[in-house]
Amino acid sequence: MSKKAILIGLVVFVVIVSWNSILLLIWQNPNGPGAENVAYAEPQLWQDIKKTSVENQDDSGFNPEFDESLTAVDGERVELPGVGFLLTSGVQENEQGEQEVVEFLLLPGEGGVAWCCGLTPIPKVEYSVVVQCSGDPFQLSRFDHGSSAVFVNVEGTFRLQKENSMNSLYTLEDVSIEFIDMEDVVPPNVMNQCLNEPMIQ
Repeated sequence: MSKKAILIGLVVFVVIVSWNSILLLIWQNPNGPGAENVAYAEPQLWQDIKKTSVENQDDSGFNPEFDESLTAVDGERVELPGVGFLLTSGVQENEQGEQEVVEFLLLPGEGGVAWCCGLTPIPKVEYSVVVQCSGDPFQLSRFDHGSSAVFVNVEGTFRLQKENSMNSLYTLEDVSIEFIDMEDVVPPNVMNQCLNEPMIQ
C-alpha cells in the first residue's frame, strides 16, 4: 500500500472522528442548537459519581474518596440512565435453555463510551456501575445483534462498595430496567467508521 493511500485513509478517518465528535457535542449541549431534541442532559448522579477520586495503593488495590452527595444516596432508590454492556459473568442459561442476563455493566454515555466503532466501553473504576438483575433477568436478545451494548434507564437501590463480580465501586440492585431505542438516543448521521455505515440503520 502506498504512502499516499495511507495518508488519505488517515485523513478520512480523522475527518469522520471529528465530525462524530462535533455532532455528539452539539447533541449533548443542553443549551446549544437543537437542545429541544435532547432526551436528557447528563443526570446529576453521574456527575456526582465522576467526582470520585481513587488513590492507588501499594497492594494494587485502591482507596476511593466519595463525594458526600454519593454517600447521602447509599442504600437509596435512584434512577440512572446510561449504556449497558454485557459481562461474561452476567449471562446464564435458564431452565428452558435460554440465555438470560443477570448482571451487566452500566456506564455513562458521556465519558464512559467510545462512539467511533459502534459503542465501545471505556470502563473506569471511578464510574463503572454493576447492575444486578438476577431477580428479574432479561433475554440476551435485548442486546442489539452484533453489539454488546444497550441503552437503558435503570431504577434500583444504590450501593457503595458492595462486593460484586467486577470489584466496581457501585452496585445497583433490586432493579427495574427500561430499554431505550438507539434511535431515541444517538444523534443523527453518526457513522460507525469500522463498518463504514451509519450507527442507525
